Amino acid sequence: MRNLVWAALPAMMLGACGGESATPANETAAAAVPAAFPVGEWEVSSTVERIASTDGSTPAVSAKQGDKATRKACVANADELSKLFADEGADCKVTTTYARQGRINTAYQCKRSGGLTTPTVNGRYTADTLDVTVDTAFVLIE
Repeated sequence: MRNLVWAALPAMMLGACGGESATPANETAAAAVPAAFPVGEWEVSSTVERIASTDGSTPAVSAKQGDKATRKACVANADELSKLFADEGADCKVTTTYARQGRINTAYQCKRSGGLTTPTVNGRYTADTLDVTVDTAFVLIE
């Protein structure tokens, strides 16, 4: 099993997926914590913090420690959060979804060529920000 850890810092809500930008009326509105995860277009910037192998082998990932990436995705509901955290185009099944009262904890099983990835997301959100850590394990299926 191989592990890939990355942090999504910062994430920002851009709008309702129609292209218009979401701008909070004031700082108080920006810091508000909605009960449910805010739907709309999100932009996530991430950095790979650590890559490790539990069996001592070289991890079978192309990512390197320190790699940075940015991704945009339209999230219509909490079950679609994998769009922000799983590999693009991955066939993911939600195993756990909790995104309420400013806390987020989600997990997925994603089929990938040669194996299965299991991203687990933990962190916090406000009306327009997201601060999470994503731990991803890859299991090679031979």
